[in-house]
Amino acid sequence: MEQSSVKRQIHELKVPATLKHIEQVKRFVVEIASQISFSPIEMFQIELVVDEAYANAADHGSECSRSKEVHVKCIVEGEKLIIIIKDFGGKPFNPDFFERIADKKTWGVGGRGIKIIKEIMDEVMYFFVTGQSTTLYMVKQKGTQDWENGETSSPVIKLPFALDDIPPIPT
Repeated sequence: MEQSSVKRQIHELKVPATLKHIEQVKRFVVEIASQISFSPIEMFQIELVVDEAYANAADHGSECSRSKEVHVKCIVEGEKLIIIIKDFGGKPFNPDFFERIADKKTWGVGGRGIKIIKEIMDEVMYFFVTGQSTTLYMVKQKGTQDWENGETSSPVIKLPFALDDIPPIPT
């Protein structure tokens, strides 16, 4: 049996399942992702995906319960980043359903997180233990999108609104 020469680094973070921890989780993942030297666009994508995934885990999976935690694990294997986000709400759902309605949705902001995650990441899997936990497993490989030459191995995200339509954040 051949041993892989790629060194594996594992990093873990546990936070209360509240939305106020979203920035801490994003900083944690982005710091780890920076070890891989992803492009600026890939780093933006990773941060966006973590924002969506953590918000779903805290808000929907754990219902923003301070008594519950969300566990975030990042594994670096060469030029591959594995992100695992686990909540302990134990509420199973059908990710394919939410991805399909995101294409048809015409109401405001929200409801497109699963679709965004699947379009950005190279691999996405959900694991459910009813009444106990939901685990989201995501993989991002460096260099799967060549934006400078207009080539991509995964679909380009089509936002349902113009970026100019987003109101400025109050300071």
